[in-house]
Amino acid sequence: MRGFFSVNRIIILCVLGSIIRLIFGYIYTPWQQAPDHLAWEIIIEQGNLQYDHLIHYPHEGGSFLISLLGQFIELFTNISSLTISAFILDFVIRFIQIKIVKKIFNIKIATLFGVWTVFATPTIIPWGTVNFGLHALSAIFPFLLLLLLHQKRDTIKHHILCGVFLGVALWFSYINLILIPAFFLYRLMSRTDKKKLLYSLLGFIGVIILHILVRKFLDAGFQLNELGLTSIRGVDFSIHDIDILNRLTNLPTVVANSTLAIPQSNLYMPSLRLLYYFVFIVACIGMIIYHKKNNFAYSNYMIIPIIIFFLVVYTFSPFFELRDMGSYIYFRHLTYILPLLSLFIIAGLSSYRYKVILIAFFILGMVRTGQLFTTQISPKSDGITKAAGWIIGTKLGHDAKAIVTIIEDNPDSKILLRQGVGWGISASLLFDNDNLDKIEAETKLIELVELISTYPKAYQIDLLEGVKFSFNEGLTPRLNPELLLKIEQIVNSKK
Repeated sequence: MRGFFSVNRIIILCVLGSIIRLIFGYIYTPWQQAPDHLAWEIIIEQGNLQYDHLIHYPHEGGSFLISLLGQFIELFTNISSLTISAFILDFVIRFIQIKIVKKIFNIKIATLFGVWTVFATPTIIPWGTVNFGLHALSAIFPFLLLLLLHQKRDTIKHHILCGVFLGVALWFSYINLILIPAFFLYRLMSRTDKKKLLYSLLGFIGVIILHILVRKFLDAGFQLNELGLTSIRGVDFSIHDIDILNRLTNLPTVVANSTLAIPQSNLYMPSLRLLYYFVFIVACIGMIIYHKKNNFAYSNYMIIPIIIFFLVVYTFSPFFELRDMGSYIYFRHLTYILPLLSLFIIAGLSSYRYKVILIAFFILGMVRTGQLFTTQISPKSDGITKAAGWIIGTKLGHDAKAIVTIIEDNPDSKILLRQGVGWGISASLLFDNDNLDKIEAETKLIELVELISTYPKAYQIDLLEGVKFSFNEGLTPRLNPELLLKIEQIVNSKK
């Protein structure tokens, strides 16, 4: 009976959280401002079961499963299936997270954490109805790892299972890479048989070999980009081009901003950041108190290295951004670690007899999430639709037949999508032009023009308009404007 009531409590908390996300989604329709979501949705609506239509990005294997779920939902409703998928998965993930916290900590901390998930942070709430990368959904994997470590099993079967879990987590999204060193660090520091770690390693290697074979031999699209195995959305890590010291000194600000930022300007942001720093420091002291009282299982402290490993990787990544305000999309990578970071703060603050600071932490979150609902509503713009076309073009632009089918099924956005596809094709073929020799660059230009010629005549004008647009200043990737004149010369010579 006691377990029944605890499960009901978790369900109630998850339902309350879903109500807030549903209200936000109904008012603001965030998926209408997310080109990645729109592009993914447009491809899902085709109902095509080919691998290149089901996998959104090759470094996010979990998108394959979400696309299948989306196509299943498409059978029953015309409402955005990707939005419904996000809503369902958000509920399930929060439920599992709270259940795991109850299992590895206690019902008190689980309830407090469950209350936090209801309003979470302004950067997390929108992900209950929008998909743009799997960062928020992948937040379940650190909790699952904590559960595996909490079980304290030292059998061969369990070690293989742990290795398979790490491989599947990495396959789901490369953001889970940080779980691998955290797991092996714990095993090396614990009293388990170190030789059995080989079984974990074998389980992990087995899954990764399968993943590499899938990436190598199954067509995920992006043939114009020729994405490498380590590429993430066409971007590779490079520590040579970043100011490491500047990033490290700004990291606390970035983390605080990710929990507090709302799209519109706020004069109180510096004061709120200081309050967040204060709460975090007090929570750290609280964790030391818990440690001295031996109130937590040793495996629970793995929260700390998981958070640290993530922040280190994020700091050195090309996705690091220092912003006070802005769209939740700018902070999407940090939604992976924010639930675990908040659990750490809640656990630390709950060690104190007086709960004033704990209450302050909850009020801070509720106020900021409440302010999220004061944001001005932004209608879907032509730029968003064109950007969705850019994504579709970079993924499937090599396949004129597939592109034509997709665009013809979206007649209201036909022109903008065509232009976006032209933008995506040119950006894919020419973005690395500065590193090519003259002959290779000329070959790429001819390839671009010949590819456009494979499209129907009615498409070519809009595609070329998209090519011209891709040379505009301020766009990423930045193309050499001198190439545009050469493209026009090649086009004119073929008329």
